[in-house]
Amino acid sequence: MAAKLWEQKPDSFKDIVQLVEQYVQREIVQETKSKQLYYHNLYHGLTVRRRAIQIFQAIQPMLTECYTTQELTRLESLIGICGLAHDMVQVFEPTPLNHPRKRLAGSSETATANKLLRYIQDLNLALINEKLDASWLFSDREQQIIQDAIIATICVRDPQGSKAPTTFSSPSIYQPYLYDAQTKISIVGSIIALADLGALGMDGAKVYVQDGIGVFLEDHPYFLELCLSSDRFDSPEQDLTPNLTRTKLLAMTRFTVDLAEERQARFEQEIAGFSPQIRQILSNQVFIYLNQDSINQVQTLVPNKSNARFSELISFFCSNKIQTIN
Repeated sequence: MAAKLWEQKPDSFKDIVQLVEQYVQREIVQETKSKQLYYHNLYHGLTVRRRAIQIFQAIQPMLTECYTTQELTRLESLIGICGLAHDMVQVFEPTPLNHPRKRLAGSSETATANKLLRYIQDLNLALINEKLDASWLFSDREQQIIQDAIIATICVRDPQGSKAPTTFSSPSIYQPYLYDAQTKISIVGSIIALADLGALGMDGAKVYVQDGIGVFLEDHPYFLELCLSSDRFDSPEQDLTPNLTRTKLLAMTRFTVDLAEERQARFEQEIAGFSPQIRQILSNQVFIYLNQDSINQVQTLVPNKSNARFSELISFFCSNKIQTIN
């Protein structure tokens, strides 16, 4: 068992965490290759990991009253693992060729948590068999925290936009975990959820728009071939396929703008479970781009007007294809 999980015997809990993260990275790379993922890839995992650690480190001084130094160190390790691994498995529903790919809400997150915990349990068993330090084991509580944090990233659509203080023209996307104080196991889940949808607030408009393009290409993988010959599509009336029209492209760009506005509108509700001091830190030091200036930038970067030309919309998605598929 041990020979399959490590080449060199671990020497600390830090080594164990590295083993887990190396496993996760290998799995994400394989998943990306086999399923043609333009968004839920290693870059996204590493980015969410970075954002989650940034959130944790910003609020860590406020947590010292509730956690010991050792507990905070372990929590940071769990946050790093969950940020990296939260989209490790992507489960798509069967769809006809050249149709948008679809997922059932929660299916990918559940599969990810189950796969990651199986590896961690195998790792625990190997540590026990090798009679290594018992403090290096992932406790049952820590495994619950990992599962909880990955499930926290589940997004669902709310057609009424009932969770937000304003009504949006398109269906609302939100993470129910952030609105249900009763189900939270630890602070880790909230941090991972905020980091997952934190592109606009933490990294700014350009990164947020780039992510939106990646999501579109991942859900419409056949579009890449059309992008490669996009210079042929210079007529506003030119249709690509029965399922990929100007109307569909325009709907996506408008959704990108709507979602940016929604991210700002929902923020105060999403951090309501934190203490006033932590909420202030998150607003003033972490989510520094979650403002009207950033939304204005998104509106400028994204062709979303009703008179947007078809070729302009195609160019918008295709001009970024190299960055999103790497």
